[in-house]
Amino acid sequence: MKESATPKVILVVDDDEDMRGLLGAMLESEGHTVRLAGSGKAALGEVATNSPDLVLLDLVMPGIDGWGVIERLKEHAAPPPVIAMSGMGRDEALRRGAVSRHISGYLSKPFTRDVLLRTCDGVLRAAQGSPGVELANRRQQPRRDLVMQGTLLSKRGTPLALGQIMNLSRGGAYLDIGAQLQPDTEVALSFAIPGIQEPFRLSGRIRWCRDNQVGLAFAELTPEEEDNLQQLVEPTE
Repeated sequence: MKESATPKVILVVDDDEDMRGLLGAMLESEGHTVRLAGSGKAALGEVATNSPDLVLLDLVMPGIDGWGVIERLKEHAAPPPVIAMSGMGRDEALRRGAVSRHISGYLSKPFTRDVLLRTCDGVLRAAQGSPGVELANRRQQPRRDLVMQGTLLSKRGTPLALGQIMNLSRGGAYLDIGAQLQPDTEVALSFAIPGIQEPFRLSGRIRWCRDNQVGLAFAELTPEEEDNLQQLVEPTE
């Protein structure tokens, strides 16, 4: 794993006490200052008192759920970035807001310590204005910094590499995959978003690969893939 960003204040919001404790311990091991909230109401109180650098937010909670917290955070002049967490397919109602412009990253439970830290690090870096290298041919296109785990697949659907998506545009994506892949290779990018039953899948071609980072250009997308990409890059909410 790369050297992590400067330690920050991270608010962990989850109604499961054991999960809060586990996530807090993982983040504190990297030097971050962690605050814990067991409900949406408590989370909003923490943000109002002293806004954190990042919110790690469970979407499914009793009372004010994760979506309720996000709605309230939108009222803030400078809301902290949010990483949404949820078990896949646990609640169909999550579909109504699973793709949100107010979410900076996604974690589908269960996830590993490495995935947690890499996602938090990526979102924090993006919030500081350094999301990474962009594809030259899409710098003028709408681009969204959105950090989540993704898998590059071969044309036959065989997994090639697992890595971290750092941003998306309608033209392509930037990924940190920890491996070298041959430019011009035809691939598919697959990733999951909490609350969406089927993984998103986008066809493309590797444009460049250096220092274990990949620039992916999307090509020959189906109408369904185009719709999925549109939802992600330019949410309509």
